[in-house]
Amino acid sequence: MATIPFPDTRVSRAWSRRRWLALAFLAASLALAAACAAAASPRGWAPPVVSQDQLFVSLEAGRLSAYAREGDGWRFLWRFPPQGNNNVRPQAFYGAPIVTDNAIYAGGYDGTVYAVDRAQGTLLWRFDTGGPIIAPLAFDPASGTVYAASDDGRVYALDAGNGSLRPGWPFRTGEGIWARPLLDGRTLYVASLDGRLYALDATSGSRLWDVEVGAGLISDPVLAGGTIVVGAADRRLYAVDVAQRALKWPAPPRAENWFWAEPLVVGDTAYAPNLDGTVYAVALNDGSVRWTFVAENPVRARPLLAGDVLVVVDREGVVYGLDAATGNEVWDSRPALLDRALADPIPFGDRVLLTTQNGGLFLLDPGSGQVQRITLPRP
Repeated sequence: MATIPFPDTRVSRAWSRRRWLALAFLAASLALAAACAAAASPRGWAPPVVSQDQLFVSLEAGRLSAYAREGDGWRFLWRFPPQGNNNVRPQAFYGAPIVTDNAIYAGGYDGTVYAVDRAQGTLLWRFDTGGPIIAPLAFDPASGTVYAASDDGRVYALDAGNGSLRPGWPFRTGEGIWARPLLDGRTLYVASLDGRLYALDATSGSRLWDVEVGAGLISDPVLAGGTIVVGAADRRLYAVDVAQRALKWPAPPRAENWFWAEPLVVGDTAYAPNLDGTVYAVALNDGSVRWTFVAENPVRARPLLAGDVLVVVDREGVVYGLDAATGNEVWDSRPALLDRALADPIPFGDRVLLTTQNGGLFLLDPGSGQVQRITLPRP
C-alpha cells in the first residue's frame, strides 16, 4: 500500500511526470504530513462537516465521530467504527465525508467506501476498491450515486442505497487518482496522476473526451465559468477550457513545489497554495499572477474566503488572514495551533472551523485572527 509523500525539499527543475510517479508510489520513507519520517500508519486530514446542527469530524485516525449542538456546546452521538470493533479498519480518512439526510459516506485509506447510518453510526454497507482512497468522494443526489476515486487508478460509481456497482463502471485511468471527481450535470471530470483530465458520462462511465496535461494531476479540480483549474506535481497550475476541450494555460512559469491544495476560485481569480508555502492569486482568463504571499511553512489546505479576508492555514498550524484583493497580510494567529494542520478550513456561521493532525478543533474569528480551542465531550 503506497504511503502519501509530503515533500519539504525543492523539486528539481528536471522533474518529470515519470520520475514523480516513481517517487510517489515507491518512496515510503516520505511520511504523510511529516517530512522525511517513516510512516507506520497514515493519519488522514479530513475536514469536519457541519449539517443541521450536527458536527461530523475525524479527530482520531480512522474514526469518524458525530456530535449534536447543545446550547454553546456539543453532545456526543456516536463513533464509527465503535471502540473494540476490529472488523472495520478504515486506517484514515483524507476527504470530508458526504452527509445526507439518512446516511454518511466516507472513503477510507484501506480502500473501502463506507456507508454509515446518520442517526446511529452503524454500518449500512461497504465497498472495497483496489487501492487506498485518498480523494474525497463525490455524490449525485439526483441519481443517488456515490463516486469514489481510488489509488488503483479507477473511478467507481456506487448505488448510495446498497453500495452496488453501477453498470458500466469502474472507469480506469493510467495511474492512481488522488483528486476528488468533479460532477457537473451529467458529466464527471476526473484528474489522474497519469497527467490527463477525463470527462466521463456520469451515468454510463464512458469517456467523452480527455485533455493531456503531461504532469501528474494531484489537487481536487475546480470548475468556474467553463474553466477547470487543477494543480499538478510539475509545480504548475493548469486551466482547461471545457467547451474547447483544450488546455487554456499553465501558471505560474514554475513554482518551487507541488500544487496539492484545491484551488479556491472567486470571481475571476483562482487562489492556489503551493507546498513551498507560496499562495498565488491567478487571473482565471489568462493565468497571469496578480499577487503572491509566502507563508512560513508548506500549505496543503484549501484557502477560505471569509468576507474580504482570505484565510490560509500552513502545515505547522500558523493561520494567516490576507487581503483577498492585494495579498497583504491583515493578521496571523501566532502562536500557532501547536500541531500540524493539513485539513481545509470550513465556514461555521461567521467563524471558521480548523482541525489539526492530533485531534485539535479550533474556532477562528476571521475578522481578528483570534483562535479559540473547542473541547468536545469524550465518547
